[in-house]
Amino acid sequence: MSEQDQLKHWQGLKQQAINGDMTLEPDMGQALANECETLLTNLRNRKLDAEALGFLSGYGGLPSALDMKKKFETIAAVEAVDRLNGLIEIAELMRDTYLAAIGKLTETDQQTSQALGNTGLA
Repeated sequence: MSEQDQLKHWQGLKQQAINGDMTLEPDMGQALANECETLLTNLRNRKLDAEALGFLSGYGGLPSALDMKKKFETIAAVEAVDRLNGLIEIAELMRDTYLAAIGKLTETDQQTSQALGNTGLA
């Protein structure tokens, strides 16, 4: 399943949970949401690591080596960070879905989460 397919899948499940069409036992839903928080922490740490890939060393001073270094820095940092951002978005949807399924996600929570996501703070 592609990343876009996963996003659509979890968006659909989240909407079902908000509408009350999907429910979970409270303990189970909270445990799943907690696991998502752990996953999010790990993904955010990996994102910080990936951002550091934008600063490679050991290529020497030849112009061709410097060109290669710049290319690898761009590929490593940009592609890894983009991929991790997508995974973070999916994990946030999963967490919100589980919380909605146990009645702990309110409209205010959703709006706050979206606002933070739009500012890059989430």
